[in-house]
Amino acid sequence: MNTRRFTLQSLLALLVVSTLIFGVTSCFKQIQDHQFPNPTTFAAVQGPPVAAGLSSPIGLVEDTKGYLWVTEAGSGTASPASGRVSVITPSGTFTAITGFLSAESPEGSPEGLNHLAYRDGKLYILHGVDDALYIADVSSFVPGVTPPLSASSLTKVDIGTYVRQEHPNAPDPKDSNPYNLTFGPEGDLYITDAGGNAIVRRKKDTGVLSIYAVFPDVVGPFSGDPVPTGIVFDGTKFWVTSLTGAPFIAGIANIYHVMPNGTTGTVSVYKTGYTGLTDITLTPGGKTIVTEFGFGPPPPAAPTGRIASGDNAAVSLLSAIPTPVDILRSDMADTYYVLYYGPGLIVKLNATN
Repeated sequence: MNTRRFTLQSLLALLVVSTLIFGVTSCFKQIQDHQFPNPTTFAAVQGPPVAAGLSSPIGLVEDTKGYLWVTEAGSGTASPASGRVSVITPSGTFTAITGFLSAESPEGSPEGLNHLAYRDGKLYILHGVDDALYIADVSSFVPGVTPPLSASSLTKVDIGTYVRQEHPNAPDPKDSNPYNLTFGPEGDLYITDAGGNAIVRRKKDTGVLSIYAVFPDVVGPFSGDPVPTGIVFDGTKFWVTSLTGAPFIAGIANIYHVMPNGTTGTVSVYKTGYTGLTDITLTPGGKTIVTEFGFGPPPPAAPTGRIASGDNAAVSLLSAIPTPVDILRSDMADTYYVLYYGPGLIVKLNATN
């Protein structure tokens, strides 16, 4: 199957998303000890949104100042190129990088920018139509003062050509869709490719690409691509979530372990029983929390997305939320952020027990 068409930018064509507004307050750092190392529930903070009116947002990251950077896939029209990266500060939301290609999928939803990561003053930004990694130096960027950077000025790394050449998703047609990323052993970058059903490793010192791990097809009542999405490294191993493709049968999406084994990683299923997983984060206590996109009846019915335990698919930490695509644990005590794709919101959550 063409797995690009079942990543998050395309899913809105299969759903009518909610525009529910959840209250949140401002989002900036006051680093404290975490009272709840492994939260068992979340509560939305009351007040105005951290950010609203985002245009098909996909990825969220926090920098060392506590600013939030978010990728927005845009309008779905190629001209003008409306994909952008925005930054949220105590003063408001500012455009940081403009000019990324925004395209319309066959299902009619915007696609383009995917997730991003931050390290040492640089943003590492994935694009699922260009099949590329963009690198932006934002160390001297002052939101509201510095003019937005142009995507065309950024360092661009071609991921798609390499992945299609290696063809990790064989015997399916050659495909690539670099979707999410994290830093791992030796400071290298590890990218989940939702089209290639693989993890791509980019060496920190040389930039050399390699196929680090390949995810086997899902078998059972539905046979098809796993479609890896979220990825996080706990210092010993990687945790990876999967989306699976349409018809998004309930209970067949997995959380995987990928254990470093020399220059490659060994894949094993950790937990199953999920549906349409989109992201994963680690708690201070080393547990995992995941987001499910939600596949249910259209509004006015309540949304069916949720935040769930990564240890037990039956345990919800926050449910009836609209199309969550990213969950971020902040350095602020007991604070998490969740990104809602359909409504274009960033919501601040308090962790509790």
